[in-house]
Amino acid sequence: MNFEKLSDIIKYYQEYHLTKYKYTYRLALLAPFDDYPLSTLKRADVKKWALERQKQVSNATVNKEIGFCRSAINLVSKDFEITLNNPFANVKYVEADTIPNYLSPQEYEKLLTASLEFDNTDLHDFITLLVMTGCRQSEVLTLKWANVHLEKRQFIVRNTLSKSRRTMYKYLNDTAYNVLKHRQANKQGDYVFTNPKTGENIKSFNKGWQLCKKRAGINCRMHDLRHTYASWLVQKGVPIYTVKELLGHGDIASTQRYAHLDYSTKLQAVDLIG
Repeated sequence: MNFEKLSDIIKYYQEYHLTKYKYTYRLALLAPFDDYPLSTLKRADVKKWALERQKQVSNATVNKEIGFCRSAINLVSKDFEITLNNPFANVKYVEADTIPNYLSPQEYEKLLTASLEFDNTDLHDFITLLVMTGCRQSEVLTLKWANVHLEKRQFIVRNTLSKSRRTMYKYLNDTAYNVLKHRQANKQGDYVFTNPKTGENIKSFNKGWQLCKKRAGINCRMHDLRHTYASWLVQKGVPIYTVKELLGHGDIASTQRYAHLDYSTKLQAVDLIG
């Protein structure tokens, strides 16, 4: 295969490394140097491009795009045992401009109550598992009972189903354990969330979710439930590296955005000299 251009590399990366989570091709189209020979691109070009992108999208999106291109080039180099110029390597991430939105315990309880008012126990359990495990929606929706090990208080997210393309082990606290134990005793198929009409997994809870959060009077995205998991851990004093591992982040930079929530530990630290 020919990897002279960034677009060639991204196409390969999408096809062979992102089978479950296809990254939109708009990234390659928006990059002004997309069709330039990769060998001629320099870090200065990437930095200039990043400054322009910041005018169009959020800083968080720019960081994702830089990381995506960096990973794509590295993986092609590894797969084909070739040395490629990687102008995205060692480019500093731009400062994140958003603080993750997360729920308070009271808001979480309101969502659970609202879901039961609609008699939607599936949605109730789904919300609970997202908050108590920090999983992405798709990781729970595609979870099979074959990968749930209650005796070990964990379940496995296989590498083909995880965004990071790594097999991850998710650990169960009492709340998550009890939800899965109850669902297993009443399981309707191979999936934790099985559609009884099709035997396949439930594809989405979006309709119920919209009704639920409207009833609860809470404006949030479903992905904020993952942020809630991470935020609560940090607020309880869990080390940021442990939070990184529990979330399955590829690098610590993604987890650092929660670090500001660790105010109790920081207060204790400054009190040592006060």
